[in-house]
Parts: sequence; C-alpha cells; structure tokens
Amino acid sequence: MIKFLFAFISLLSFDTLLAKETENKICFKRGVEVILPYEHGISLIKKAGKELPVNNLKDELRNFKNKFELNFYGLNLYESAGCSKSRLTEYLDCLIETDGKDCKIYYSQMRLVD
Repeated sequence: MIKFLFAFISLLSFDTLLAKETENKICFKRGVEVILPYEHGISLIKKAGKELPVNNLKDELRNFKNKFELNFYGLNLYESAGCSKSRLTEYLDCLIETDGKDCKIYYSQMRLVD
C-alpha cells in the first residue's frame, strides 16, 4: 500500500512538472500575441502609403505605434509575464524605421527581464 501511495504521489508531481512552461515559451507566446497584429497594421499602412512622401509615411507609422502602445491590451500581458520590454520595443521600432527584413534578430532575443 505504501508503494502504491508513493507511486501515486510521484506521478502527480511528475505531471505538474510537465504542465509548467518555461518562461522563455511564455515570452515567445506573449510576443507573438503582440507582434502579429502590429505587423499586420504596419504592413497595411506601408501598402497604402506607397505614394506618400517618406516623412509622411514615417509619421503615419509612428502615430500607429503610439496608438497601438496605448490601446493594445496584449502589451500589458507581455509585461506582466516578466518579459523584456526593451527587446519588444526595439523590434517594433525596427519595423517602422526599416523595411523589416533584419528585425527578426530582436524578436528571437525576447526573454525574461534579467
């Protein structure tokens, strides 16, 4: 009976270890929740603003970023998970200021705050 009880308790503790996610996966998931809608909005603005002067397009993109940061609920979830906001900010800025091809390096480095 004691062996059965010990085996049962061991199985329960093993199951809870499997159920926990590592913090890096949490940051990755929360980052995706923020980045996908942001990238979609940026791409729509860039497609619609092809005829605009570069300065006007940059202003539109920066206005979108400011509104997104104020109104998007996923940013609070990202921060509350303890993830590094500086990497996310660098990635979001990179999408605005460049063509976005080299921005993935910031995304791949999203992690918990040290």
